[in-house]
Amino acid sequence: MWAGSLTGYVTDAETSEPLPGANIALLDTGLGTTTDLFGQFTLTGLPAGQYALLFSMIGYTPATHRNITITSRDTVRLTVVLHPSSIVLPSLVVSASKRPRDIVDVPTSVTLIESRAIETQNTLSLDQALDYAPGVQMVSGQVNVRGSSGYARGAGSRVLMLIDGFPALSADQGDVKWDAIPVDQIQRVEIIKGAGSALYGTGALGGIINVITKNPSPVPVTHIRTWAGIYNNPSYPQWQWTQNRRYIQGIDISHSRHIHQWGLVLGAGQKWTNGYRENDWHRRYKTFIKIHRAFSTTQTLTATANWAYDDHGVFIQWKDRNEPLEVPASNQNDQTLSTKLNINLDYYHLYNATFGYRIKTFAFRTHFDNDLEGEGFSTAYKFGQEYQLDLQPVSKLSLTVGSSWIKDHVSSAINLFGDHTGYSLSLYGQAEYRVSTPFILSLGSRLDHGKTDAQLSSQNLSPKIGLSYELNKNTSLRSTLGWGFRSPSIAEIYTHATFSGVPIVPNPNLKPESAQSVEIGLLYHWPYVQLDMAGFYSRYHNLIEARPSNTGTISFRNVSKGRIAGFEISAQAALGFIQTDLSCTFLDAQEHLPTGNLPLPYRSSLIAGAGLEYIFQNLTLGSRFTYRSPIKQGVALFPEGTRDLIAIYLLDLSFVYTLKPVTATVTIHNALQYNYAEVERNLGPPRKWTLSLTGTF
Repeated sequence: MWAGSLTGYVTDAETSEPLPGANIALLDTGLGTTTDLFGQFTLTGLPAGQYALLFSMIGYTPATHRNITITSRDTVRLTVVLHPSSIVLPSLVVSASKRPRDIVDVPTSVTLIESRAIETQNTLSLDQALDYAPGVQMVSGQVNVRGSSGYARGAGSRVLMLIDGFPALSADQGDVKWDAIPVDQIQRVEIIKGAGSALYGTGALGGIINVITKNPSPVPVTHIRTWAGIYNNPSYPQWQWTQNRRYIQGIDISHSRHIHQWGLVLGAGQKWTNGYRENDWHRRYKTFIKIHRAFSTTQTLTATANWAYDDHGVFIQWKDRNEPLEVPASNQNDQTLSTKLNINLDYYHLYNATFGYRIKTFAFRTHFDNDLEGEGFSTAYKFGQEYQLDLQPVSKLSLTVGSSWIKDHVSSAINLFGDHTGYSLSLYGQAEYRVSTPFILSLGSRLDHGKTDAQLSSQNLSPKIGLSYELNKNTSLRSTLGWGFRSPSIAEIYTHATFSGVPIVPNPNLKPESAQSVEIGLLYHWPYVQLDMAGFYSRYHNLIEARPSNTGTISFRNVSKGRIAGFEISAQAALGFIQTDLSCTFLDAQEHLPTGNLPLPYRSSLIAGAGLEYIFQNLTLGSRFTYRSPIKQGVALFPEGTRDLIAIYLLDLSFVYTLKPVTATVTIHNALQYNYAEVERNLGPPRKWTLSLTGTF
C-alpha cells in the first residue's frame, strides 16, 4: 500500500518562536504526535487520502486544519501558528464519539479537567477534583452528574466510569473505586453529560467520566510528588475525641520515556492518614504501568496495568449528634482490606484513509474482606472485549460500528452477595454527517442483551440523535436527544446482610432503570472569555433506590418515575494576571409517586462555584468557593430526617510557587472551618492544610 507523509512546524503567532510539546491529533483516528524541541512534527506512512488535524497546547487557542490531502510517496508540509490564550480552551474530545473530535463538533455537553487543575489543588483522589466541575456533585463518594445519581450507599452508579475508554465499575457493587484511579497519571478527564448508552451501554444513564492517562514522554522524565497535611481540631471542645494530631501524608513517583518504538510509563505511590474521625484511617499503595508500542505510524498497541491496595477503618455513621466524630462502640474495630487490579490492551490500526479498526481486551478484579458485624468478603471479576470499526466512505460521512461482550463473576460470602454470574452482549453504531461546513448531524443506537443468573434476560435499545452547528469561529450550538439505561448491580439484586443494624434483603425481581434526556446548549470561546450554557430535561423510569419496608427491612426497589429539569452555565475569563471562573447548575428533581410528587433524594437544587487565580511570574494565588443548597429529601432510615443536611459553603485557598524544576503548593481546604453533612450522620472534613513538593527531572 502506497503511503505519504505529513510534516511541519508549530509556532507562536505573536513571536514566531517554535512551540515544543504541542499536541497534534489526527481527527477520527487513534493517531497523533507531539512537536519536538524545535516545534517540528512528522507523521510518516499515512495512507493516501484526506485528513483533518487538531493542534492544541495549554496557553493557546486550538486550531483545526481540514481537507489535508495526502498522496502516495508525497510529503505534505504545514506551518501552523497558534494564538496565545489567557485561559485554557477545550479542544480534543474522545469519549463523546469513541473517536477524537474537535469539541465544537460534539453535540453533547462536555467538561474537561486538565492535569494542571488537579495538581494546583493538591488533589489526592479524583473525586475531589470532580467536586469542582460544573454540574457535578459528590455525595459521600457517589458521583452525581446533573442530579442523575443521588446517593446509592455504595451500590451502583448511574455515571459510567472509564479509564482510557475501559470500564472501571466493579463487577459486584457496580461502584467506582476511587483509590484505584491513578490520579498522578491523569492527562485530562472528559465528563460527558446526559444519557450516553447509545455508545456505551449500561451505566451511562446520567453521563460518562473518562480518565485519559498520560502517554509516554518522548524524552526521559522522572516526576516526584510528596505531600503532608494536618486537620484542624474540631470546632467545639465537646467534639474533641483524641489528643493526637490528625494528619495525611504520601508520595508518588513515576518515570516516563521512549526507547526506539517503545514507550514506557512506570509509577508507584503510597498514602497514609489517621483520619479526622475515629476509625477513619487508611493505608494505600499503588502501582501503574503503561507500555506503548508503535509497529508503524498507523499500527499501535497500548497495554496498561493498575494495581491498588487499601487497608482502612470504616466510619458508617456517628455515635450521636453530640459526638459526631466518633463511631458507636460496636463499630470501633470495623476494618476493610481491599485490592484492585486493572489490565487493559488496546490495538489500533489505520488500514487506509477511510478505514481503521480497534480491538480492546480488559480484565478488572476487585476483592475486599470486611471485618464488620454481619458482612464478609467478595471477589469480583469483570472481563470482556470490544471490536470497533471506524469508516469514512465519503469525506462528509463518518461511521463508527462495533460490538462488545462483558462477563461479571462474583464469589462472595453467603451473608453478603453469594456467588453469581452475569453477562452482556451488545452491538452499536453511530453515523456523523457533515451536512455543510458548519452543520453536523449524528445518529446512533446500541442494542444490549443482558442476563444475571436465573433472572429473566433483558434487551435494551438506546438510540441517540445529535446536532451541532458552528455559527462562526467563536460560537457553536448543540442539541442532543438520547436514551440511557442501567442494569442493576449484583449487590443491588442479591445483598443479604445487616448494615448498621438494619437488615437488607435480596430482590431478584429488580429491573433495569432507563432514562431519556434532551439538551440544547451553546459554546462561545475567545482568547479571553469562554461561556458554556445548556438547558436539559431528563425522564427516568424504574429508578432503583434503597427503600425500607413496613417490617423494617431494606431492599433495592424499582420506584415509580422521576424527572429532572435544569439549566447550567459556566464561564471563564482572563484579565491580565487574573483568571476567574464561575458555574451554576439549577435542578428541579422530582420523584413521581402514586401519592404525589416528592423531591428526588439527595439532590441539591442549586450547585454553584467560583474560582479566582492571581498569577505573577512564578507565584500563583488561588481561591475557590463552592455552594450547595440544602438537600430537601433523604430516605426514611433515620428518625431525625434531613435536619442536618443544611446548605454547604466551602472555601479553598491555594498558594503555588515554582522554581524549576520544583513546585511548592500549599492548599487550605474548608478554610472557613464550616461544619456540614453531605448525608445523614456524617460530618464533613474540617479545615485541612496540605503542603506538596513536586519535581520534574
